[in-house]
Amino acid sequence: MSLSFDKERSARASSESLIQHHERPQDRRRRSWSIRKAALVTVGVLVGSLELIVLETILVRWGEGNNCSQGPLLSELNNLVPRFSTIPVLFREDKLATVKDMSERSRNETHDNWLSYMPKGNGFIGVNNSETYQLPDPISFLGHDVYSMAVFHQLHCLYQIMDRYNALSGGSPEAHGHAHPGRSEEPDDGGQEQDQSSHRHINHCFRYLRQSLLCCGDTALEGQDPNTNTTATDGTGAVHMCKDFEALRSWAEKNRLVNNQAGL
Repeated sequence: MSLSFDKERSARASSESLIQHHERPQDRRRRSWSIRKAALVTVGVLVGSLELIVLETILVRWGEGNNCSQGPLLSELNNLVPRFSTIPVLFREDKLATVKDMSERSRNETHDNWLSYMPKGNGFIGVNNSETYQLPDPISFLGHDVYSMAVFHQLHCLYQIMDRYNALSGGSPEAHGHAHPGRSEEPDDGGQEQDQSSHRHINHCFRYLRQSLLCCGDTALEGQDPNTNTTATDGTGAVHMCKDFEALRSWAEKNRLVNNQAGL
């Protein structure tokens, strides 16, 4: 595995990159410690509360009687996406899901871990005659009406939050940019404007993930954290009734609009 996070890894990112990494200019590190500390505390608390959000948004408990008149919980309203089977999944700690330290090796390993959940095409699919379905306005891309499968947008947003937290706490490259099927980089508009753009994007991710949590409503019961004597839970050991994510990922890849896999 290459250890060059900034140059060689950036070469992996195609024109469809969802989560990008950029070096932070030196002058952007000169922030007031009080502001920096407040940001760290705020983001840290939120990231801590969202540490299992990846699984919470893609591993959803389906119980009997959860069907509504327009289809099962979390299915696609227009039946444009198949209804995937559910499987029991034991929540386990994935040590590669977060960085062990701020070394290039650790960041690369974590990046690759997240990338393994993304299908080629990053979950963007074309829909013909989109105006005939109950859908929001499409993304126009390469002459197609394009839509993003929500679960991959959710993964993108959570990675953005984690990467931003790493940038604040340890100076790792900062990620920004909305989920987009064809753009790999955003223009450099200067430090202040980039700060504002990044702040808007992180706020978007928090809002989007909150909406996703409210939508999912996972009712699995989680017990005691086995790694501590403190009265607490971290979700480890709970069994969830889950969509078959590999089947879902494979379907998204089979129906991809473009043929490259982004650098996440």
